[in-house]
Amino acid sequence: MTQTEIEQTGFDTRAFRNALGCFGTGVCLITTRMPDGTLRGITANSFSSVSLDPPLVLWSIDESSDRFDIFVDATEFSIHVLSEDQRDLSDRFAKAPTATFNDGELTETGTPHIKVAGALAHFHCQTAWRQKAGDHVVIFGRVQNFASELSGAGLGYFRGQYTANAKGSD
Repeated sequence: MTQTEIEQTGFDTRAFRNALGCFGTGVCLITTRMPDGTLRGITANSFSSVSLDPPLVLWSIDESSDRFDIFVDATEFSIHVLSEDQRDLSDRFAKAPTATFNDGELTETGTPHIKVAGALAHFHCQTAWRQKAGDHVVIFGRVQNFASELSGAGLGYFRGQYTANAKGSD
């Protein structure tokens, strides 16, 4: 069905969003360093693994995002899987295009690698390719390095609300 056919049949985009919200996801913070050295971040729940060999992941960004150009043009980025106690961090980077990190929120900021303190996992990636998909662009990253915690609950998102994802073993 084309977009025109959807519009003619009265496709309800709000109902579609609500239905998509029934699929619980994790919450990630995607970060990159701009050419001038400025750190930028955006909250996303579109992260997914793609391949083990080679190690590939993906995430997507809406073309109407105020940070679209920053992330679509980035050659490297980091994905941080947030823990359940990082809701404030998630909210800050979801809302403000120029959000910054507070003292103690970063454990590593080497160029271009960024590591968010308290995240359950992080993946530093080189942009492998981008694919336009409707009103989003899917960004594929080749994982250069990663780390993860063996315990702790992840920050989840379900039906427009934060939730805690299953807790790992202690």
